[in-house]
Amino acid sequence: MKPFYGLALAAWLAAGCSQPVQPQTGEAGGRMHHVAVVWLKRPGDAQLREQYIEASRPLARLPGVVAYDAGTPAAVRRGRANAALDESYDVAVSAVFESRQAYQQFLQDPEYLRVAQQVLRPLVEKYKLYEFAEPDRP
Repeated sequence: MKPFYGLALAAWLAAGCSQPVQPQTGEAGGRMHHVAVVWLKRPGDAQLREQYIEASRPLARLPGVVAYDAGTPAAVRRGRANAALDESYDVAVSAVFESRQAYQQFLQDPEYLRVAQQVLRPLVEKYKLYEFAEPDRP
């Protein structure tokens, strides 16, 4: 009888883990995290990487920004290769906002729009964005 319980538990866990996660659309929630991974038009160009990072720094002072960090691939030595590790990008930016609403206001800020469209975007070949919201804290 015990093997049945193990099989039933495994099936139940597999069914629960296979459900798609839907993005939350409500305004409630904790802080908002935004991660941008950027490939520049001149890959590996140290000067262009620094130019991008320095040009983006003023965005850290805009309203609603809690934390703002930008850097290049860390080139950490590992004991073995990891297929999940992607170091092909040039710059990554991690920003934390007070809330989803603060992030949405940031995206409409004229200074953000100016820097993003006129200063940073001309340097960029492609980029990927990852965003997540922290759950409400009691």
